[in-house]
Amino acid sequence: MHRSWLRSKLSESRTKMTDKVTERAKSIIPVQRDGESDSCMVCGRTMRPRGLVRGEGRVCSPACARRWAAGLS
Repeated sequence: MHRSWLRSKLSESRTKMTDKVTERAKSIIPVQRDGESDSCMVCGRTMRPRGLVRGEGRVCSPACARRWAAGLS
């Protein structure tokens, strides 16, 4: 095996882990808006504002999305 191939695989796994940790950290930290707050429709956690997406039907994490999707079937 070439050393450069091993380095690229290591870099890919680090990037993947960093993205997962970042996603989880962003979903855990509640941020209050001006009197309004959206909450996850599964667990009720207060969520950050994400651009123009507001209102009902939002989930805070992929785990909550999976639980919500499992409840549909």
